[in-house]
Amino acid sequence: MKSWTSYSVAILLIAAVLPVYPQVPEWAVSHKHANYPAGEFILGVGYGTGDKADETAKRLAQSDIAAQVRVKVQTEIKNVQQTYELNQNQESYADFKIKSTSVVDEELIGAAIVEMAVDPSTGITYALAALNKEKFSDAIAAELSQRWEQPKELQRQAKEFLRQGKLTEAVENLAEARAAVMELLPKQALHDALSRTPLRVEPSMGPLAITSGIREALSSVRIEKISGDKQKGKIGEKFSLPFVVRATVGEENNVVPVVGDVIVFLNSSGDQLGEGITDAKGVAECSMQARGSIGRQIRARLSQQGLGSEFFSDLNASSVAFDCSVLDADVAFSLKVEVRPSGVNDVLRSVVADAVTNIGYHIVDMSRFMLRVEFQTAPPTTIEGVDGTLYSVSTEITIVLIDKESNRTLGSVIGKSQGVGITQDGALQKSAHSVKLGESELVSLLEKAKN
Repeated sequence: MKSWTSYSVAILLIAAVLPVYPQVPEWAVSHKHANYPAGEFILGVGYGTGDKADETAKRLAQSDIAAQVRVKVQTEIKNVQQTYELNQNQESYADFKIKSTSVVDEELIGAAIVEMAVDPSTGITYALAALNKEKFSDAIAAELSQRWEQPKELQRQAKEFLRQGKLTEAVENLAEARAAVMELLPKQALHDALSRTPLRVEPSMGPLAITSGIREALSSVRIEKISGDKQKGKIGEKFSLPFVVRATVGEENNVVPVVGDVIVFLNSSGDQLGEGITDAKGVAECSMQARGSIGRQIRARLSQQGLGSEFFSDLNASSVAFDCSVLDADVAFSLKVEVRPSGVNDVLRSVVADAVTNIGYHIVDMSRFMLRVEFQTAPPTTIEGVDGTLYSVSTEITIVLIDKESNRTLGSVIGKSQGVGITQDGALQKSAHSVKLGESELVSLLEKAKN
């Protein structure tokens, strides 16, 4: 009879040659778990090795869920776009798509690690994360229901403002409501991606409906000319009468004056010449100096600076045009520019001459009134780029009006700019060329020249 020692040695030898099979949890392969049915949960699997195997596995398991939710959200983006008739060509729609993708990372906090396992043969740690879709979507729905109240209240206030003739406040509220809705839609896409029942709100709360509300408010405005039409004005002098308009808003028997709104007065190129604010009767006026840039018409329309370019046609629809004539000035100016280098001198002469003639005055060789141009620069700085060293300079131009007959300085205006070039002289020339002179300030300076 063999001894127990011989049997033990045999068993050890057999164990040494038998393979050790890996112990990978079934859920890590199938993405399924009996305790977390697919209809109610989204499961994520992650794995990790090394010193921080647990942390890595947990993080990857939650990332797995996030990736699955993103796919579902992409489908809902199209559904939301169709439901609310979002314009795919608008910048707001592109922003909505970006935020709908990022909202998953910002809001996905309900995915819990529900199980861990370690394969002793490989040292790999596995983690299982589970997201309860109904519980998570219900929490989002509760938040959305509360936050949808803000744009609803803004719309209600907008209607009240319109009844009071406060057009700016009404339009601002509607624009704010639209922006608020666009912030909510990405979170709604996340909700609908996980919920059995999509969350829908009344059609009047959609961005398109709110945009239509803005257009309706603007289209109900009427601007009429009161006085100031068909005037003649001489360059350098004010028109004898202010340009006066009355603005009202409303339909049929419910017309009220537009109160406290800015009316801008523009030339044919759309450059602003002046502005006025409507009073309690909706009347606004603007006194204006004649200048060459006015042309033959001055157009008055609502300002509404907060609105985008998409509403320009609606603003222009209610505008009115004043006919006018601009006559030559009684005075001209000589121009003195003496700066170095000569290339900068030539650029400055051209920039200033163009600005003066655009107002309607003439530049001549000899005149009682002289415009002396002074040019100052800060020490250049260097910028190292892929194409080598570039030079950047900041400059200041001062235009001084001098009455040579009395040897008096009548005033001055200042313009500033910056230029970048491959040489210091090139940077100076670009800076001189980009000098911006405020037309209103220059007009006020030139009108000080009196014969």
